[in-house]
Amino acid sequence: MVLRSATRRLIIGVAVACTVTVLAGQEPVNAETTSDIAAVSLASGQFQLTDTSYAAATNHLYSAYLTSHATLTDVITTNFTTNSAGATDPWMNLRTMTSCPAGDSGLPTVPTTVAWCWSPSHADDTTAAWDPQGIATTGDADGSDGAIQGDRVVAVSWHYQTASGSGGSGCQTQNLLKLTLIDRDTKEYRHVLLVEPTSTSSTASNYTFVTGHGGGIAWYGDYIYVTDTTHGIRVFDLNKLARVTTYGSNVTTVGISSGKSSACGYAYVVPEVHRYFQPQTPGSCASAGPIDPNYLCFSWLSLDKTGAAPYKLVTGEWYGGVNGGRIVRYQLNPASAATNPGLLTTSGGKTVVQDAYRAVHYDGLQGGMTWTDGNGRLNFAFQKGCGLSPGVFSVSWVGDLRDTTTCASGGNWAAGPPEDLAYWPRVAPMTTDEIWGLTESADGAGIRTVYAIPFTGGPVQNLH
Repeated sequence: MVLRSATRRLIIGVAVACTVTVLAGQEPVNAETTSDIAAVSLASGQFQLTDTSYAAATNHLYSAYLTSHATLTDVITTNFTTNSAGATDPWMNLRTMTSCPAGDSGLPTVPTTVAWCWSPSHADDTTAAWDPQGIATTGDADGSDGAIQGDRVVAVSWHYQTASGSGGSGCQTQNLLKLTLIDRDTKEYRHVLLVEPTSTSSTASNYTFVTGHGGGIAWYGDYIYVTDTTHGIRVFDLNKLARVTTYGSNVTTVGISSGKSSACGYAYVVPEVHRYFQPQTPGSCASAGPIDPNYLCFSWLSLDKTGAAPYKLVTGEWYGGVNGGRIVRYQLNPASAATNPGLLTTSGGKTVVQDAYRAVHYDGLQGGMTWTDGNGRLNFAFQKGCGLSPGVFSVSWVGDLRDTTTCASGGNWAAGPPEDLAYWPRVAPMTTDEIWGLTESADGAGIRTVYAIPFTGGPVQNLH
């Protein structure tokens, strides 16, 4: 860690209503340089999203068309040996995460509690057609016993990549999204398709696939939140999981046709129930920007259940060549709320922004999270990629003046690059809370991983 100055003093963090204290192992630094994180003064209505409900449409599909209802347990334990036509189809089997070899470059440089690589069955570990992106856990979604519907599960989003990086059609459309549900205890997993009703009507009669980068996901209660980069956030309901009637490796259709349902070959669908979109798309979400002052690029998501109520859904921006991407936190209704439990808080049909910040000295943020510590300080953690070289993990706060680790200095994290971040609190029988992450690439070097690391009191909190 390189300090900007040898001068040492305590820092008073602007926009933080407490004296900043220094974590163990971190040195105080010169207060005359610029803070890594800066609070954003929001104009009226800035970064608010408009809620469009698809709940009535999904409810009708669920009762009239998607009538083979399923649970989370069904998805992660049912091992199909045949397709819906009765023919043997190994593609339909449950797959199993493998243990990554020691020293795998796709793992963080600190000790891990989980170090998984994807199954070689059907090339999940090496396929160039699909890129894993977002990650979320039932540990954070629930918080009491770390389980949803009785299961401890990790969810990962993937987007489809055509050979040209654009276009495509049907079930091979660029950026088609799927979700993987992994049983933490058995390491078995299954891919499911994310779908949206074709209308908001309570008589909706069809659905289709969803497209997007899927760079970030969060899990709260039975809802999976997924980023839509230029538009906002989509919400999918695991209580509406359903098994389709036509499935198998040779199925290339999606939706309802002649009374039968399909989902690009996958056995299960998770329907959309809400979307929260901004009124206009940003001028650019490209690596070089420029950053649009009024509209966001939704690159990653996480859940913050610390500090004073309410809970917060945290989203941040990726700009690969520009510092200063924003981190915005939206208020969430508690699971016990009388109205829209577990969904984003709205007022007049618009989401409620808790607060917003700029990552002043960071670019290329692939994942992030926030938490309020025992001293009342709001902390930020980020990870960014450095291509196939070691990436960067950094913990910071408003008022933090330390120089950050860079790709040029050799990084301090997983190669691959690292993507989204998620949290798993300490619940029995666990002995520590954890940060979860994953890497994207599959270049044959064994760097497509899913991992967890000890968090509170561990070495990760001293990385910057």
